[in-house]
Amino acid sequence: METHRGSCHCGTVEFEVVTDLDQPFRCNCSFCVRRGAVLQRVPAGDFQVLTGESELTRYGARSFSDHFFCKSCGIQLFTRISAETGDSVAVNLACVDDVDVDSLEPAAFDGAKLL
Repeated sequence: METHRGSCHCGTVEFEVVTDLDQPFRCNCSFCVRRGAVLQRVPAGDFQVLTGESELTRYGARSFSDHFFCKSCGIQLFTRISAETGDSVAVNLACVDDVDVDSLEPAAFDGAKLL
């Protein structure tokens, strides 16, 4: 497992995530399809907002997830997920500094069936 840092486009929100990047995925729900993100899900304890937490806004009315965006530049950085198996965070890998999303082979996740 490695520690990676990331941020929104304008740099207002910075975060840290511990992951080995071994399970990237793309979700097929209408929201994820439109934003085109490649995601990596990690336990909630392996993700931390370092700066700019007060500059985040959220979107979504699902009982199991909230999508968080930078108020300044509008970039969606992560999604907090609540499940019976525990809380987790799906990180937008395009916001992680040292990740080349074009080199990843994301699996398909059928999030559309959850809606």
